[in-house]
Amino acid sequence: MTAINSVEDLCVLIQSRITWARGEEPETLAPDTPLLERGLLDSLAIMEIVAALGQQAGIELPETEIVAANFRTPQALWAVVRNAPSGAQA
Repeated sequence: MTAINSVEDLCVLIQSRITWARGEEPETLAPDTPLLERGLLDSLAIMEIVAALGQQAGIELPETEIVAANFRTPQALWAVVRNAPSGAQA
């Protein structure tokens, strides 16, 4: 299991789920990167992030928290992740 102990760890996880355009250089995300505004996330990427949080870090986001507002920036998602219940540990 991979620990998500900081917003920086979360940025790395999010970055790994972004589909960068052909020829586009992947960038390092900052906590305040506007993910939705810049079109970096779509609904599939959001679900992949949610799944990765569960599979890799044992963090289960309640369905009520899987809303666009919580995916505006890594910092916004971090506020939810910090308070999310941990799933069953492997």
